[in-house]
Amino acid sequence: MEQGFGDIFQATVEALNSMGLTVYEAKAYIALLQKHPSHGHEISRHSGVPGPKIYETLNRMMQKGLVAVLNTDPQMYSPLPYHELLARKKNEFKATEQILTANLEKISIPPTDITVWQLTDHDILIGKSRELIDGARETVLMSLWRQQGTLLEESLAAALQRGIKIISIQFGPEVIEIGKVFQHIQIDTVYERHSGELTIVVDESAGMFMSRPPGREWNGFWTTNPGVVKLMTNYIRHDIYSNKLICRFEEAVKTEYGDQLQTLLNLEMD
Repeated sequence: MEQGFGDIFQATVEALNSMGLTVYEAKAYIALLQKHPSHGHEISRHSGVPGPKIYETLNRMMQKGLVAVLNTDPQMYSPLPYHELLARKKNEFKATEQILTANLEKISIPPTDITVWQLTDHDILIGKSRELIDGARETVLMSLWRQQGTLLEESLAAALQRGIKIISIQFGPEVIEIGKVFQHIQIDTVYERHSGELTIVVDESAGMFMSRPPGREWNGFWTTNPGVVKLMTNYIRHDIYSNKLICRFEEAVKTEYGDQLQTLLNLEMD
């Protein structure tokens, strides 16, 4: 047997085996496709199925409709044409697939993606942000700087045009005026604590975060993990809550905690 054909033979045996034929049945079937009609001794010799096993194998194949027995002496066998075998297996698979689809839908809970995908390139992070915004169905909740917001402005404007509710809290003195905007209080520690940060939550079902700490490279992630998305949602919402209060009562807050809110930010004080 040539090496090339040997590889094809073995791969075909394995494929037929995966479709429900035993290894002996698969080997006998391939041998019959190559030479038919054939008697048992010939099939054994060409297929490699041991002589004591060949008639047992052929009888099973006859019961399965894989071979036809000819009324000859010695008894000869012919294979079911391969296109008929494949059509039969295709129909069997389709019927099995329909049963599994119906039953598994009834007994399975919806899958949960718990993966957090790490991203490190600035353009890829911005691209993923655009993708999430472009796919929004109801809401976009954001925490961002104007530099990142400018890169997302087109997608945000298109989302607003589709009727998507956009709410953001923005760092820095200048903001992107799209949707409902809250401005973070301007104190010296803002850049140090939130340099380059962009946090997006879309439909409370997917989130993306990116940042560039001073002296370091861009890094971030995106996820549909429910726990992480809830954490990101609450982070943005509570930042908005805090800044609404601080801005509304800024004079009293600074009197109490200092011009840079130093005693508020120091967790070991007060």
